[in-house]
Amino acid sequence: MFKILILLLASAGAGYLLRRNSGLRNVLARSTSVTIFILLFIFGLSIGSNESILSNIPKDGLKAGAIALLGVAGSIAATTVCVRLTRRKGGAK
Repeated sequence: MFKILILLLASAGAGYLLRRNSGLRNVLARSTSVTIFILLFIFGLSIGSNESILSNIPKDGLKAGAIALLGVAGSIAATTVCVRLTRRKGGAK
């Protein structure tokens, strides 16, 4: 765990020192997307190969779907409230 935190702090420091290098920024932007897609693919492979997870999809999937829908609904409600509050203070009356 400490290795991960040290690596995270070291990479954040390196990013801070190299923040003005636009060539590096372009390469990192592309590599970040590719890395995320690879991680999602590997995650899908690990889920698909695990019989325990697949056998519990009907039960756990329903719970996960409900949590996801409620999370989206809560985000929409919070965004609506924030937009109404911010427009009221500085916008047209």
